[in-house]
Amino acid sequence: MKKIILCLILVFLMGYPYGTDARAQDIQKQDVKIKMERLSSVLKPSARQKVVRAARAIEGQIFASRGKVNVRAAAASSVQKQFGHLPPRDMDTLVSLVMFELWKSEDEALREMTDEIKKMNQLKEKQRDYIHRLNRQKAAMKEGLKEQSGKGTAPRLVQKQVAVQKIPLETARTRRLNIQYTKTPVLPAPRDPRSMSDSDLQAEILTTEARLKTLQDMSQLDQLSLQDAMQKQQQMIQTISNIMKNEHDTMQAIIRNLK
Repeated sequence: MKKIILCLILVFLMGYPYGTDARAQDIQKQDVKIKMERLSSVLKPSARQKVVRAARAIEGQIFASRGKVNVRAAAASSVQKQFGHLPPRDMDTLVSLVMFELWKSEDEALREMTDEIKKMNQLKEKQRDYIHRLNRQKAAMKEGLKEQSGKGTAPRLVQKQVAVQKIPLETARTRRLNIQYTKTPVLPAPRDPRSMSDSDLQAEILTTEARLKTLQDMSQLDQLSLQDAMQKQQQMIQTISNIMKNEHDTMQAIIRNLK
């Protein structure tokens, strides 16, 4: 189930349509992005600085929370601290601008996390391929020993006790929003299976399987963090879209007067 969830997340972020809802969300996101960039371009420098400060002030509060956050209320409170008391329509306009700043931070953080998850998945795939090559060489060696011995059963392979070295856990945080994720570790280069003895092959298989399991465990929390961030992003896009309905021209007029 976790693998399925991760695949869907990666497909969504790479832009491939996998369902009607995803396509609709992507269309909505692009529409909101275009309109909000136009509105942002009208802002005066002083008002622009206040909008950015309002967004930065609540980034940690919103994205550190695991529960559902009322982003609109948080943005409204932050706007009021920067601009003072405003009429409802002016407040809605500024709230949408602040939330768009939050969305841009979220988008940057999501891409950073997704890039790292892709690297982790590539490393896991390499480990699976290495295990496959090790097992194939082990089978070939076993078959060769059968032929050499001229007997119906293969000699018993020596079981080697293996002390698997733990993969060091290294974490990082996104440049924006400070979301923690696991860095892809650097593992020893694969050895040539043809140069190994039967006991070395067995030991290498056990070691690589243990590494693969560790990599899978390491990426599970990152997948959950990514899902949580994506949900918050969609929540913001939906709220901005609701504010902007039939208000775009009015919002532009309001923005021109902001200081």
